[in-house]
Amino acid sequence: MDMTQQTPPKTREDCRRVIEPLLPPDRLWHSECVADAAEALARQVGADGEKAMLAGMLHDCAKVFPPEEQRALCARYGKPLTVEDGRSPKIWHAFAGEAYLALNCGVTDQEILSAVRWHTTGHGGMTKLEETVFVADLISAERTYPDVEKVRELAARDIHAASIYVLEFIFLNLKRQGRHDCHTATLAWYRELTQKEDAT
Repeated sequence: MDMTQQTPPKTREDCRRVIEPLLPPDRLWHSECVADAAEALARQVGADGEKAMLAGMLHDCAKVFPPEEQRALCARYGKPLTVEDGRSPKIWHAFAGEAYLALNCGVTDQEILSAVRWHTTGHGGMTKLEETVFVADLISAERTYPDVEKVRELAARDIHAASIYVLEFIFLNLKRQGRHDCHTATLAWYRELTQKEDAT
């Protein structure tokens, strides 16, 4: 996928031009919905609404790249997948998305790149913008999973509570699969969130 673009996308339409050739219609629609949710959440938590919208539009740009292409992008970007990353191919597209946007689309804004990178795992020290995109990805208008209304309700009151709820669901789902290999970045973020909650 070589679509080198020197001028970074600065508007929603710019982002659409980047992702339209890369994504099927349902994933394109998802990206639009995440952009809307991220922009609204950003206003609520005091993050940059424009950057949240841009990151929401772009977050899944590498979603349908073949796994080996995702891996190669990360290596070319200088952030190769770790052994731990390699155990969870479903998260690779987030890391590859950061790489693709930086290498092929001229994106230099580190806040946007970081929001794309961490939208699946989170990490210790999550910024408002990063958490906004993480949660927006889960409450966007087209989402229909069983607990989505609960997550939307939590997000409307307290974005951290929504994040905790989702992370605990992820842990439970992994346990049901007999897995005990949740990403250490996710665990670090969860510890931070629950410590904050205990302190209030």
